[in-house]
Amino acid sequence: MKVFISGSKSISALPEEVKSLLDSYIDTGAEILVGDCYGVDAVVQKYLDSKGYSNVIVYCSGETPRNNFVTGAKVCSCAEAAKGLTGSAFHYVKDIQMAQDCDTALMIWDGKSKGTAENIRRIKEMGKPYRIINED
Repeated sequence: MKVFISGSKSISALPEEVKSLLDSYIDTGAEILVGDCYGVDAVVQKYLDSKGYSNVIVYCSGETPRNNFVTGAKVCSCAEAAKGLTGSAFHYVKDIQMAQDCDTALMIWDGKSKGTAENIRRIKEMGKPYRIINED
């Protein structure tokens, strides 16, 4: 199972419910698809690394990830598809790819993030299962 994890840049600590879900993904050997941003992306990466879990793909829109805290993680660069784009459109390229590649998604949301809202909309539109956990 491939799990796309996305969330708000404002979140700097994982809710306990998210940690429990991550532990269950680890226990089942799920492949984790995560972006390279600060906020949820970075704290999820750090949590997985603290557990010694490396069945992780870090997606980026550039040539190399801005953040990659997972020892042994694979990297998926979407630089070719993002070429010539700027701002949100540039970063959405990796999000679109993760949404296409996943079987299910976990969204950790502050209720305000436009990027996370867009990922939720995208996953819904694709008809894929997802779960939203609001920030504690």
